[in-house]
Amino acid sequence: MKIIPIEGLNAIAWCMTSLGMILTIGRFWIHWRKTRRIGWDDYFNGVALIFLLAYITTYQIYVPIDYQAQLYALGLSNEPPGPRDVMLTMKLNMANIALFFCVIYSVKASFLAMYWRIFEISKRFRVAWSLLTAYTALCFLVSFTSIFWKCGTPTNFLEPEACAERPRSIIVHLQTMWCSLNVVGDIMLMIIPVAMLKPMLMPLSQKIGVAFVFSLVFIIIAFDILRTVYTLRMSPKFQDENAVWALMEPTIAVIVCALPCFGSSLAWITPAVFNALISSVSNRFSSSSKRSSNSSGSVYSKDSDGTGKDSWLINERTGSV
Repeated sequence: MKIIPIEGLNAIAWCMTSLGMILTIGRFWIHWRKTRRIGWDDYFNGVALIFLLAYITTYQIYVPIDYQAQLYALGLSNEPPGPRDVMLTMKLNMANIALFFCVIYSVKASFLAMYWRIFEISKRFRVAWSLLTAYTALCFLVSFTSIFWKCGTPTNFLEPEACAERPRSIIVHLQTMWCSLNVVGDIMLMIIPVAMLKPMLMPLSQKIGVAFVFSLVFIIIAFDILRTVYTLRMSPKFQDENAVWALMEPTIAVIVCALPCFGSSLAWITPAVFNALISSVSNRFSSSSKRSSNSSGSVYSKDSDGTGKDSWLINERTGSV
């Protein structure tokens, strides 16, 4: 059993949250500077940040109280928790779990909005995107409503005695279900756009760069699995032993959500890459490639030697992300 000092948790919480805030604000600034508009993917990123701030705030309020109560139960403290502290901790803990899901699924919504903006011209993608969006919404509803079963049944919700006497199997089943729904959704969130890159008329280096951006979702998958495994293996006597992982996952999710806009190594922010991506989708999936190319401000032409190799003449007036 490892007891992490509360000061260390506070440092992790606000350092990671501050980084997520800086990157999210930077995302808004970059998109506004380049296109003079804010997309739905940006709005969902902003919503995720707001939920994250609420999550960290409730965490900061109830974790010290909960820590003290558990240390007292272990005989490591002489200050017993008061009845009001127990009830306050219970309420804030439930609110914290709800905010956790709001952060994670707002990030998913941001990625879905970004994918739609890029691939919406493909009919196949629209079908896959609709199914994935429906699955994501269903997972959010299932995960959110299942919170009311955390103490056994909805009738025992916010009942400290019932929660204290609940069988461990309830926590195991809930954590396993939450992780499974989240990971399966994230895998699909990563695979679908990567699969769409294959038929695109883009250089291999650009495909690799764009695929890397989509694969950032894997980081969230890794943290969700680690948090779940660590939660199921922690000591029942000190349930805040997984506090670090519970803090890291939502903050990392917001950071990953904003990352595609940063870094020259990703080549994501450059106009040429984004316009080539959009134009490639148009030429591949539009019923009239000529009309799609003219509307996107790009021209697909042959080389001067007539070999028919791909070359992109990007119109400088075309916007970029």
